[in-house]
Amino acid sequence: MSCRRAEREPAGVVDENGVLWKATQVGKLTDGFNSCTEIYQSLAESAKTRPEKCCAGQRPILETHQVDGFEQVVLGDYEWQTYGQYFKTVEDFGSGLAKTLSLHQGDTVVIYADTQRAWMQAAYGAWRQGLVVGTIYATLGEEAALYGINQSKAKAVIADAKLLKVLASVAGRFTSLKVVVAIKEPDEKAKAALVAAGITIHLMDDLIAVGAEAPQPATPASSDDTAVLMYTSGTCGNPKGVLISHKAILSVVGATASDSSATTFKGTRYIRPSAVYLAYLPLAHIMELAVEITLYACGVTVGYGTTGTVTPTAPKMFQTTPPQLGDAQALKPTMFVAAPAVLDKVFVAVKTKFEGLSGLLNGAAMKGLERGRARFARDQYGTSGLLAGLVFKKVKKLLGGRIEVMLTGSAPLSADVQIFMQTVFGCPVRQGYGLTETCAASCITLGVDNSRSVVGPPQESACIRLRDWEEGHYRAADKDDPKIGMRRGEVLIGGPTVCKGYLVDAANPDPEIVQKNVEDFVTIDGIRYFCTGDIGQFTPDGNLMIIDRKKDLVKLSMGEYVALSKVENVLKACKYTQLPMVHASSTMAYCIALICPVVPKLEALAAELAVEGDLPALCANPKVRAAVTADAIATCKALKLSKFEIPTKIVLVPELWTPDNGMLTAVNKLKRKPIVEKHAADISDVYV
Repeated sequence: MSCRRAEREPAGVVDENGVLWKATQVGKLTDGFNSCTEIYQSLAESAKTRPEKCCAGQRPILETHQVDGFEQVVLGDYEWQTYGQYFKTVEDFGSGLAKTLSLHQGDTVVIYADTQRAWMQAAYGAWRQGLVVGTIYATLGEEAALYGINQSKAKAVIADAKLLKVLASVAGRFTSLKVVVAIKEPDEKAKAALVAAGITIHLMDDLIAVGAEAPQPATPASSDDTAVLMYTSGTCGNPKGVLISHKAILSVVGATASDSSATTFKGTRYIRPSAVYLAYLPLAHIMELAVEITLYACGVTVGYGTTGTVTPTAPKMFQTTPPQLGDAQALKPTMFVAAPAVLDKVFVAVKTKFEGLSGLLNGAAMKGLERGRARFARDQYGTSGLLAGLVFKKVKKLLGGRIEVMLTGSAPLSADVQIFMQTVFGCPVRQGYGLTETCAASCITLGVDNSRSVVGPPQESACIRLRDWEEGHYRAADKDDPKIGMRRGEVLIGGPTVCKGYLVDAANPDPEIVQKNVEDFVTIDGIRYFCTGDIGQFTPDGNLMIIDRKKDLVKLSMGEYVALSKVENVLKACKYTQLPMVHASSTMAYCIALICPVVPKLEALAAELAVEGDLPALCANPKVRAAVTADAIATCKALKLSKFEIPTKIVLVPELWTPDNGMLTAVNKLKRKPIVEKHAADISDVYV
C-alpha cells in the first residue's frame, strides 16, 4: 500500500497506450551521459576536470590469521589515489595490454576477482582498448568459471591471486585462454599448473609498468558495441552471458545523474562530488558495476571494502584489542547500497540488540521506533526523543555515522525493514528495480516518496509496459475491477538500457538460449522491451509495484496459486526467522516453509520450553518446531495472507544458507533447487 500524502504529484504517468513513464520524461528516453560515446570516456572526462580530487581508496591487509579454519585479517588505514593518479593507472594498464598481449578490439577479457580498486581499473583499461569485459562471480566454482571463459572465447583472464588455484584446477580444459593477468603475486603451484597448460602469466603491476614506459594509443569501441559480457549468478543450471552495450550503461548513468533523478531529495543530491561511497558488493553483478561507473563519472570518492569486513564483528575481522574498525567505520560513507538480504540481517541483529537492552533504554528504543513509524507515514525519516537518539546513534556508528541515503535492489525489501532502517539510521531508504538485461537501475523510488513495497517510477532511460498473463489472472483490465483498481501484468522494460541479448556460441548453439533471445525481447511501437517474468502493478501514485514472479508462482492441487516470494516476505516478520524459503508442490493442497532461525531467539524459546541441546537438536525438537510454526502461522494471518498461502508445517535449518555453501547466489538470492535437494529428507518428513 502507498502512504503518499494527497498533495504530492504522481511519480509516474501512464500514457494512452498503457506505458508508464517518469512524470518528468513522458515519451522521451535518455540515451547517454553528457557527450560520452563509451564508458572509458566518462572516466577520462571526470579525471580531466578534477585531477586532484580524492578518487578511490583501499585498506591494506597487515596480518592474516587462521581462526577455526577460516581466514581473518587485520587491516590498515585507507590508502588513496586522486582521480589523476587513478586515471594514470588505467591509461598505463590499457597501454600495457595493447603492448604485451595479442588482443584485438572486440576480444573478450574476463575479470575473475573480488570487488577491489584494481577490478575497475582493469575494466577501464580494457575499455580503453575497445575490449569486452567479461564478468564471472568470484564465488562461482571451477565448472562455472570454465564454462564462462570457454563460451566467451576469452583469450585473457584478469584474476585474483587466490582464484588462480581455481583456474589451475581446470587449466587443461580451456579452449581459448592464452594469458592470465594476476592482480597480485600468484601461488607458485597454481602458476606452474597454468604454465604447464600453455598459459602465460603476467602480473598486473608489470603490465602497468610496460604501459608507462611505452604508452599506446587508446582504441575505444563505439557506442553500440558490447562493453560487458555479464554472466548471471544463476539460481540453477549454467549462467547466461548477457551482452550489454556502452550506450546501455551510459544511458543508466545519464538518468541516474540527471537533475530530476530519484537520487535528489528536497534539493539535495546524493550523487555529488562530496559524496563518499562504500564499495563492497560484487562487481560481477550489474547493480554494483552500474553504480560505480556512475559515481566515477560524477567525481564521487569510492572506498573499497568486503562483505566480510564492513563492520567490526564481520566474519573476516580478526578480533584485536582495541577492536579494529570495520570498513564503514573507517570510511564514514554517505551512500550505502545493499541487497535486501544484507538489510534483513542488520534488521534482525539490531532489533535483537534493542530487545536485550535494560528497561529504560529498551523503552526509549521502542518509543523511538514507534515515533519513526509515525514520521514515515508523513513522508519523513528518523525519529525524535533524546534518549532514542542516543541509542540509535550507537547503531549508526556501525556504518560510520554519516549515511545520508540507503538504496536497495535485486530483491523485494519488506516494509517493516524499510521503516526500521529509515528510523534507526535517520535517512531515506529507497528501493530500485532492474535486471542484468536492463542494466540494473530501471526504476528507483523518488527521494521524497516513502511509499511501501514499491520500486518507484521508471528512470528517464526506461519505460514500463504490463503484459496480460492469463494463466496467473493478471490483466490490464484489473484497473476496472473495484476490488483491485490497478493495471496488472508481466513487467516489460523498454528503452536504450535493454541489453543486446544472450551470448550464443555459433559453433555449438544452446537451443534454450536461442529460444530465449526470441521470446524474451519484443519491439512495440518502435521501443525494444525485455520481458522480465516479474508480475507488477501500477499504483495510483505512478509507481511500479512487483507483486509476483512467474517462476515463483506454484499452483496447488486445489487450483490456488501461491506466490513463494510474497509469502517469504511475510515470514521475515516472524520473530524466529532469519532467512525463509517457501516450498510448494502442485500435488499438494498446502505449502511448507524452511527457516534458518534467529539463533539467540530460538535458544531463548528452547529455555522457556525446558528443551536442551545444540542448535541441530533444537531445530529438530518437536516442541520448538511447533512453537515456531504457531508463531509463523499467527504472523501470516495478522498480515492477511489467504489460508492456502500460509505454510502449515515448518522445517528449521541449523546451517544458515550462504553463497559459500551454495544455497544462495552471489547476490543472496535463494537457490531453490539446491536447497530442496540438500533438505530433501526433512521435507519428506513433513510434506505428506
